[in-house]
Amino acid sequence: MIRGLAQAGACAAVVGVAWQAHRLRQPAAAATDDRLARWRPKWEPGGMRGWHIGQVPHPAVAAFEDRLSLRPGARVLVPLAGAAHDIKHFADGGADVVAVEGVRGALDAFAANYAGAAIVESGAKAEAKLKHHAVQLPEGLVHWVEGDFLALLGDPKAAGGAFDAAFDRGGLVAVQPGDRDAYAATLKALMRPGGKILLVTVEHPPFNGGRLGPPHSIDAAEVERLFGGAFDAELLRREDRMEVEPSWKQRGCDYFFESTWLLTRRS
Repeated sequence: MIRGLAQAGACAAVVGVAWQAHRLRQPAAAATDDRLARWRPKWEPGGMRGWHIGQVPHPAVAAFEDRLSLRPGARVLVPLAGAAHDIKHFADGGADVVAVEGVRGALDAFAANYAGAAIVESGAKAEAKLKHHAVQLPEGLVHWVEGDFLALLGDPKAAGGAFDAAFDRGGLVAVQPGDRDAYAATLKALMRPGGKILLVTVEHPPFNGGRLGPPHSIDAAEVERLFGGAFDAELLRREDRMEVEPSWKQRGCDYFFESTWLLTRRS
């Protein structure tokens, strides 16, 4: 069930209809190697990572972290983590953080951002689907799972147990639409009853050349379809980002909304 949709207004319905017509043309879920191959060049030296906002918490975390009700030692998941500063932010606050990322270069970039940080290698075989590492920071430790996030659907214990909270800013919007159901099912499998996810989604028309993403457009109806069976969803904020992020206009958008959701896992 979704709450807090009054702010969305009629525009959300228009966006949803337009986007659903394009969604029908999306290919089926890709194989693991294909899913990760397109991201590896972005984590090579000089790779383009326009989504990275630097060494500050994401605005959604700054505004709504209290809604996650984190206690010391709470297990926090950051799926498709990249090198987000939010990983360190949660760890600095006393959380037991597990970052999951398919590309090794992101782990290296994250550790390189912080003086004194050191990667503790897992020693796993190169062909292992999931490799467990850790990043020793001056203030604590971050657990890191290198591999395809969707592989955790079949082996949720590989993440170390159920999670109290999660922050997803660039995960769901990054995966191909054909992988969304498996992605949502993986989050469901990893969250304990009562666990909370702070989820950031976007809504936009196709980009120049008809490209749909990433980031892919996800409206309220799609959030309900993906998570409504297992989570209560509350829309915390919906923002028009066109004026503050003019790059979206350059990519061919005439609207671009960013929404922040609180998903609470039902028993």
